[in-house]
Amino acid sequence: MKETWQVIFSGVGGQGLMLAGTLLGSAATGYEGKNAVMTSAYGVESRGTFAKSDCIVSTQEIDYLEVMAADAVIALAPVAYQKYVDSLGEDTLLIYDDAIETLPSKARQLAFPIAKIAKDVGNISSSNIVALGILVKITALVKEHSVVKAIIEEFWGKEKLINLNLEAFKAGLAISGSK
Repeated sequence: MKETWQVIFSGVGGQGLMLAGTLLGSAATGYEGKNAVMTSAYGVESRGTFAKSDCIVSTQEIDYLEVMAADAVIALAPVAYQKYVDSLGEDTLLIYDDAIETLPSKARQLAFPIAKIAKDVGNISSSNIVALGILVKITALVKEHSVVKAIIEEFWGKEKLINLNLEAFKAGLAISGSK
């Protein structure tokens, strides 16, 4: 098992990228005894411009707060995909929504119907959680049940949101088993 994972959740403002990074970090630190940091960057507008969340999860001390060499990039919007596709190495996993037009890359590219699955689950805004499920299933960087606990903790007292996010997470886990 890899000791350190550097993950970038990218897309546009309003897609819940910071929440995805927070849940991943909470799963790692709160339920697995690992170290994690999350930083974010976004435009001055709250929605519609490029945004990202860097999350580093490690069994070791974390010396630098931002991703230097991504192990995985999640791209939920074309602008995010285009920002990273040319710069990723062959050891990087690039997970993206299959509605995005692909470009050649050295990265290992995996397309999933992330937005469609989120819509089928009941809310397009849960694309971030579907993508988190895909990432966790493919990489095993944290245990599935740790993310489930982090979702329940994050939305404590809001049963409807807990159920929606758990369903989205489980849908991401299920679809990623097909690749």
